[in-house]
Amino acid sequence: MEDRNEHLLINFFDRTLEEREMREVEELINTDLEVRNQWQYLQLAVEAVEYAALYDQVAAVKENFRTIQPVEVLQPSNKKNVRVMMRPFMRVAAAVLVLIVGTIAYKYFTVSATHVYEKTFIAYNLSTTRGQATITDIEQAYRNKNWNGVIAAANSSSLTDNKALFLAAMAHLQLQNFAAANKLFEQVLRNNSQTGDDYFQDEAQFYLAMSNLADNHPAQAIILLQQIRADKNHLYHQQAMQVGKMDLQLLKIKANR
Repeated sequence: MEDRNEHLLINFFDRTLEEREMREVEELINTDLEVRNQWQYLQLAVEAVEYAALYDQVAAVKENFRTIQPVEVLQPSNKKNVRVMMRPFMRVAAAVLVLIVGTIAYKYFTVSATHVYEKTFIAYNLSTTRGQATITDIEQAYRNKNWNGVIAAANSSSLTDNKALFLAAMAHLQLQNFAAANKLFEQVLRNNSQTGDDYFQDEAQFYLAMSNLADNHPAQAIILLQQIRADKNHLYHQQAMQVGKMDLQLLKIKANR
């Protein structure tokens, strides 16, 4: 039974099961908290191997699984047969995991929302548009890094322009007023959603993610970073790609605890 479940787990990971079997294993992962946690740790282990560039060892481990015994067909009438048991997997994969356990332990205890923020954050520099006749008070204060001046100038305006909203949000972020920063970043995104525009869209998405990370609220940040990573045309795609998949997975696991 355990050997068969090992095969099911590996084949589910490789997406080589029949469609019916894929659905049943996926249902178990989604409904059984223990199995879901085990599945997350399996993914984490595989990503740790990728992180350490141990591709040959992973291939050898998978081959060991496949030579234990032939894959048995899952009987649809008894879903309990799909219970995923990780201990045999750990025994077979011990040779590989002993090489990466140091990496996993180090990453697990050092990766945090704050750590990812410090690693990924870059200052926003306000560019000068060629032919720009005047510089607003908000822009001047921002260039001077007068964050309180930026907020004061923004508050004295109608705060309907995305540029003013974004610069005020950045000033709050610099002052670590994360709740206020998030509110203004989100307003930029709502404005664009209502108008169909993309004015300061990319900037607001990225720095909203940064603000959530700095405030140790990674759940929303993970969603935003994944969206940015998936969009190669995003202004901050390369910056978001500096956050590894392993780091995102660890943040997700910690956020769910």
